[in-house]
Amino acid sequence: MTDPGLVLDAATRGIIPSTRVCRVHLFRHAEVIGAEERRSRGHADVALSAKGVADTAAAARRWPGPYDTVYTSDLVRCRSLAEQLGRTGPLVTTPLLREQAMGEWDGLTWAELTARDPAGTTAYWDDYVNARPPGGESYADVFLRVNGWWRDTDPEGVVAVVTHIGCIRALVCGWLGMGAGEALRWAPEYASHSEVLIADAGAVITRFGERAG
Repeated sequence: MTDPGLVLDAATRGIIPSTRVCRVHLFRHAEVIGAEERRSRGHADVALSAKGVADTAAAARRWPGPYDTVYTSDLVRCRSLAEQLGRTGPLVTTPLLREQAMGEWDGLTWAELTARDPAGTTAYWDDYVNARPPGGESYADVFLRVNGWWRDTDPEGVVAVVTHIGCIRALVCGWLGMGAGEALRWAPEYASHSEVLIADAGAVITRFGERAG
């Protein structure tokens, strides 16, 4: 994994002594229609709101690349940005970068879920890492899926990854050697950009959760 244009400061060189470093530009998709509602979206293919469309264009202008490869979730809320970033290099779409599958809960508001399945909803929030919605994934499943994708893909150079908040949390925790139970410490906003340097020796976060506007 090599970024030939990468210059590390002395402190970062002490943490990542390797010259084989991948620079990852990590994006969360922009705002979706109905974002004001607390809703379990999961794998539901929800379109961007008008604000989301504008913020996507702003992010593409602010961080245009070039990227050696752009990787993205196959859901439309991520592809909208990835397709604009991918104009400078290959675009790779994968369902492995989808948000947590919520199964029978997909698309319902949390108020609806609480009314329909109060015990299940309470159990989910009591142990969000291991609890699994009916027909869906646990967050532990997402953690293994997303970090397995990263390990198997082994990206090189300067790459962009456009995905969902749950996947971003999983990737950052995995890169830093943290468990899935630490995921909620990271809260990137819609249409946000983070930058991480990754080498065999470990990872360094140089920017986290910045927005174009």
